[in-house]
Amino acid sequence: MTVERPALSLGQRISTVLWFLLGVGFLLSVPILIAFNLWVPLAVLVVAALVALPVAAVWRLLRDRKTGRPFVKRWLAVGVALAFLLTIAAAAPVYYLSALVVSRPLVAPQVTLSNGHKTIIFQGMAHVGSESFYKAVIYDLERALADGYVAYYEGVRPDPAGDAWFSKLMANGGDLNTQYQKLGKVCGLSFQGQYFQLLAQDIREHPERHVAADVSTLDLKREYDRLVASDKAFADKVAKAAEDKKDEAKSADLAGGFLNWSQDGDPKHQALGGILCRGLMDIALAPRANKPGDDLDPLILHYRNRVLVDRILADPRPRIYVNYGFDHFAGMFELLKRADPNWKIVSVKWMRVIESPEELHGQL
Repeated sequence: MTVERPALSLGQRISTVLWFLLGVGFLLSVPILIAFNLWVPLAVLVVAALVALPVAAVWRLLRDRKTGRPFVKRWLAVGVALAFLLTIAAAAPVYYLSALVVSRPLVAPQVTLSNGHKTIIFQGMAHVGSESFYKAVIYDLERALADGYVAYYEGVRPDPAGDAWFSKLMANGGDLNTQYQKLGKVCGLSFQGQYFQLLAQDIREHPERHVAADVSTLDLKREYDRLVASDKAFADKVAKAAEDKKDEAKSADLAGGFLNWSQDGDPKHQALGGILCRGLMDIALAPRANKPGDDLDPLILHYRNRVLVDRILADPRPRIYVNYGFDHFAGMFELLKRADPNWKIVSVKWMRVIESPEELHGQL
């Protein structure tokens, strides 16, 4: 004779499904917390146990006295549920940032422009990106050079009279390229400068078709001084930004601690640091309709756009390949159209800037 077990109520079924999902989420999240530090999951368990005490006490007062369920069982159930939830919540940002790079990749445009007489290919660039992105850029640039284009390069030129000022403004007294290289190492990405070395031989043999089209540090200093003297809004913003920098010591300490942690030789720390760094870069650099401008945009963006467009218009050569940061495109295109309304976009190709490093393993 078999005894039939009573069917589960709807509430019990929902509870079973929720416990299953929490359990799966917990198992997926624990390795992330352990990779940070073994003490992290242990700390989560302690916090969950402590928080569960008053929750279980209140639950017992309201419901468990009627059912006679022991306090310890309620405390264990609440503690386990809280441990699951806290562990999932702690690991969720890592999974989110990892998924973000895949599902909403940061892309740069390659835009072909023409006014009927001159053709420009604008290759949007990023200081730090994936190796595959830079290899694709160099491939397209070499093909353009073979087709008769002249290459324009972004890169503020050094000048002894402006170097120290520029270093203080943009890199807190350090070297900007060195900082980009460090960022690339933490993110598991590459610095753009190393890939343009592949063109070194062509630059030596054909210097006339490679143009350093940017301004110098002294040019920037002079324009900065002009803006401060003539634009009160700009002067007020940069003065406030200078004051705010004095209060950024804690942020700098946190950033330095993160860099040291991610580069301490532990492969797990390096992998997690790369995931966080790439995801945060994706968020910071992604174009948005309501993206706020930077206080230095009139100097770093608008002024350099004007100089770039003046150089393009003055150049008699009909084909120009412009390698510049993708934030410069909108301003450059607007200035070109002001000079000649016939400028139009002929084609656009999008290129992925950031992707997770790929490690392949095989057997010989």
